[in-house]
Amino acid sequence: MKVHWFRSTIFQILVVGGVFFCVTWQGMYNALSSLGAGGLATPWYANATAAAGYVFMAVLCIVGGIIVSKIGVRWALLVSVTGDIIYAGSLYLNSKNGTQWFLMFGKFILLCLSCFTYNYTAGSIISGMTDGLMYSVEGPIITSYPEEDRRGRMLGLWVFMRNAAPVIGGAIIFGLNSSINSTGAVSLKTYLVIIGIMCAGPFIALLLSNPEQVQRKDGVKIALRKTGWIQTFTEWFRVVSNKHMLLLCPLFFTSWFYGSYISTLQTQYFNVRTRALCAFVIPWGDISGGFMIGYFLDSKRFTVKQRARWSFIALMVLNLALWLWAAIVTKQLEDTKPEIDWTSGSFFGRTFALFLLFDLATMATQTSLYWIISHMSGDFLSLSYMTGTLRGVECAGQAVAYGIKSSDTTDWLSIGLNVGLIVFSLPFAWAVIRKVGVAEFNIIRIAETQDRESVVDSKSLSDDEKDNV
Repeated sequence: MKVHWFRSTIFQILVVGGVFFCVTWQGMYNALSSLGAGGLATPWYANATAAAGYVFMAVLCIVGGIIVSKIGVRWALLVSVTGDIIYAGSLYLNSKNGTQWFLMFGKFILLCLSCFTYNYTAGSIISGMTDGLMYSVEGPIITSYPEEDRRGRMLGLWVFMRNAAPVIGGAIIFGLNSSINSTGAVSLKTYLVIIGIMCAGPFIALLLSNPEQVQRKDGVKIALRKTGWIQTFTEWFRVVSNKHMLLLCPLFFTSWFYGSYISTLQTQYFNVRTRALCAFVIPWGDISGGFMIGYFLDSKRFTVKQRARWSFIALMVLNLALWLWAAIVTKQLEDTKPEIDWTSGSFFGRTFALFLLFDLATMATQTSLYWIISHMSGDFLSLSYMTGTLRGVECAGQAVAYGIKSSDTTDWLSIGLNVGLIVFSLPFAWAVIRKVGVAEFNIIRIAETQDRESVVDSKSLSDDEKDNV
């Protein structure tokens, strides 16, 4: 099938990746947040602000699919790119004038305005809300737009685009702050340059094609079904309450739980130029993790069942091993309380490598989870509800994690909770993983067929895969 490049699946992934490159907490704003503590805010206040943002992000992730179904993917993406630009501006004002209250209060004011405008924008809270809406758009696009035999690599490309921003932003930050050999604030020029790049996000969002316009090489059509409000809420509830969804929730809850631990350690022990180096280099761990797992998940040498199981087992072992390493590093930091520079020898090497590998393992895990979800439904709206809900659970986990670190709590609490949550989630996630490539999922979608509701199986197995049961 001849495909126009503007309507191709790879172009759509590039658009979504471009939006994430410019905006969102995984984009250019991530480059700022990786410096720790949001400008001159204390790490505890910054963590409290982040926790508030994640609470609202969780809510919008869960219900965002309903908004997407009503206003369409392009408008939803356009609306969702505004929040982080405002939040980055509040970081600039805080760094320049010391107005910490604006980090949260200014967001609350815009939250009130958003009730009347669909414009979910207001500081950390509104930034969280707009990102939540964006995740509801992003999820079904990256899981349903790509052809099935290229899905892993397209997920890897998405990971690359969203993490290229912290790399480039980190390079800018590193260049502007490499001479600051102390803890504390970064250069004000840092915020102005990054905010300028973030402002390109809304224009990139306009390039996105709606589902029915996308041209896949395999000829499969994608459609954003039009549904009434009653049917919309019925579909949403049936999808989010499905047992397979509920079984995956514990793992999603803990998938980014480590973030508050890492950012607080960086703020406490790394000086400015070393944090700037982290902002530049560590996102390469995300990129590497996304591409490595993506190529493995597309491999034709192994069955779908083998790819699902082996990737899950390897990644869970890696995550638990990293937390053992984290416990050792934490004990050493608490005993010596160093101010770490990149010239600090083994102290820098141990902590820096730990942060890099945490990003690699986490992004590889999340990429594999999205791949799993893509095998659970073929319907765009169902995938929007699924990915949004699981993203919401993930954000709820981040809200709890940052809430715990909003006061000067011991790092051992974070380590214990992370290990405990991973171990707790394993049997529930395995109950779903073991069915991939083996049995048909019962994720419910309601198709419009002569105005009737019908429950359909989303995936069927090949004869080869059935032989592997």
